Amino acid sequence: MKQKTVYQTDIEGLFAYETLANELALAPGVYNIPYGAYEDAPPPAPAGMVQRRADGQAWSLVEDHRDARLWLVATGAPYSQHEEVEIDGVVSQYPGWGPVPAWLTPVEPPRPVEDAEADA
Repeated sequence: MKQKTVYQTDIEGLFAYETLANELALAPGVYNIPYGAYEDAPPPAPAGMVQRRADGQAWSLVEDHRDARLWLVATGAPYSQHEEVEIDGVVSQYPGWGPVPAWLTPVEPPRPVEDAEADA
């Protein structure tokens, strides 16, 4: 049985891993490519970027903040990826990739004096 390498994406189109597609026994030259996988390899991603297949036609590179700690600008509260928050009356969320929206910051806000004293 022949196999070929394909490139699997997650539900958001971000490159996840390489995998193998098997040739179909009754259809030579046709491969069983998993849903969300593509035959063309994604480009190398420099640090801070991740490969994404948004339109199903071509790979692109997008900012990768999935491992970054983020805080809400308005309150200083920590933010978790995909968490729904209300910003100016609009429910918003950030998946951790793409530009960081203005309502989030990677800069940890200063802690109130009471919290710092309680930890001492």
